[in-house]
Amino acid sequence: MKQLGVLLTLILCASACSAPANPTAPPQATVAPSAAAPAFRTEIPVVNTRTDRIAPTLAPTQPPTEIPTVAPTFTTTLPPTIAPTIAPTTAPTLAPTIASASPTTSARAPGVYVTDLKINPPQPKNKPAEFFFTVAFLNTVGANVNYPRWRVLIFPKGQNNTIGDPEGLSKTILDGASTQDTKSWTIRVASVCETFVAQPIWQDENGGRHTLTQPDGAPLTLEFQICP
Repeated sequence: MKQLGVLLTLILCASACSAPANPTAPPQATVAPSAAAPAFRTEIPVVNTRTDRIAPTLAPTQPPTEIPTVAPTFTTTLPPTIAPTIAPTTAPTLAPTIASASPTTSARAPGVYVTDLKINPPQPKNKPAEFFFTVAFLNTVGANVNYPRWRVLIFPKGQNNTIGDPEGLSKTILDGASTQDTKSWTIRVASVCETFVAQPIWQDENGGRHTLTQPDGAPLTLEFQICP
């Protein structure tokens, strides 16, 4: 076979050398590039397909992982635990303590008070009328109290000028509850009965008169009549 190939090439070479020069001979050279062309066409597309598949895999993986985990943690725990614990404990405890304290606010300050005033005899007669007063005292000082003097003033009803002021027999008001009498006093009336008002006071060393009040702070008075 090799020898046959060699013979054929020799024949072809001889015929080519014997033939005249032909301007159309160069077109036969197109056979060589046709064999090299397929090598470039098979390699270039492989590189292009790999680069197209890498880009789409990276874009959608990052954004959705971090956003939904932070927001829902604050709204459910804080508000419900504070409000219900304060209102029910403070309001109901104040009202009963204030109301129950009202009876004790009238407690008396330490002092000497008068609680009753009587005239003896109850209906003095005009011959002239002779009588005296009995005063009930309440001394809350905790010790005996000595006054320069205490008296019972006598006013005609509706007037401010006194017509008598019998003095107490004792200047010492004992601690606690006690009764004291005044000296006797007389009043002469005309042809009709007259009404008078008595009120106990104490008198200081300068002659100033001070009302002896009841434990509630009100003055104590007694209205009485003397008839002919």
